[in-house]
Amino acid sequence: MNTTMDTTAKPVPAWPTLLGVHAVVMLALGVTVWRNIDHTAVDIPPIEKRLLALDLPKAEAAVDYALGKAENKTAFTESDVVGVTSFLALSAQGSGLRVDNISIEVLADPVGVVGVEVVEAVIDLSGDLYDLPIFVDGAHRQRALGSLQSLGFDVKPGGAARGQVRIRYHRPVMPDTGWIGERLSLAAPGAATATTVLEKASTLASWKQFNASDADRLEHAMAARARAARELPPNLVTLRQTGGRFVWDADAGIAIR
Repeated sequence: MNTTMDTTAKPVPAWPTLLGVHAVVMLALGVTVWRNIDHTAVDIPPIEKRLLALDLPKAEAAVDYALGKAENKTAFTESDVVGVTSFLALSAQGSGLRVDNISIEVLADPVGVVGVEVVEAVIDLSGDLYDLPIFVDGAHRQRALGSLQSLGFDVKPGGAARGQVRIRYHRPVMPDTGWIGERLSLAAPGAATATTVLEKASTLASWKQFNASDADRLEHAMAARARAARELPPNLVTLRQTGGRFVWDADAGIAIR
């Protein structure tokens, strides 16, 4: 019996070789990437280093204390809208006048003081002309510092009057602090914990800027009040008899038409 040996080479599976090559390639790439990684420490900006070194409890306590001292009770804040309008309405009614309308308007600062916003209460009134000075005097008796800015009234012979009074208030311009947290979230790890104290510090800076011109506002309010007390009574006597229209301005005085 003849025995024939099959000398044809059998195919060798390729996947073990491919896996080996793949492993070598990946190892080589890994070594290359590792060698190209910068293993030096991250360069933290000086301001972020200062924030990381900050004693936050002490810093926040100091800012809170300074903020409590800087907050000016004579400023017209958002929480004062209802209180001021209610006070003016009651003052007018207590003086014998009728309040037809009352509103709050935000104006551009005519003097251009940085960091200060001007707000005016606009009161539409009607009633006896002689009751107007009583209201004007009483309108100043409130916490927020109000400065009589202008009056304009149409008067009928006998004293029936209808017109408008504008009283000016001021408040600090508060900056948008939303960006602080967003910026610190991208800073060095741990820097974002200073967000609150930085926001309060920004508010403190706004109050300090507002307070820098506080003496000028008080002086203007007192001068306007004195001028009204000096100019209104004698002219109202004449207007009650003759009728007509008068306009009074804190800066220009009275004009009768």
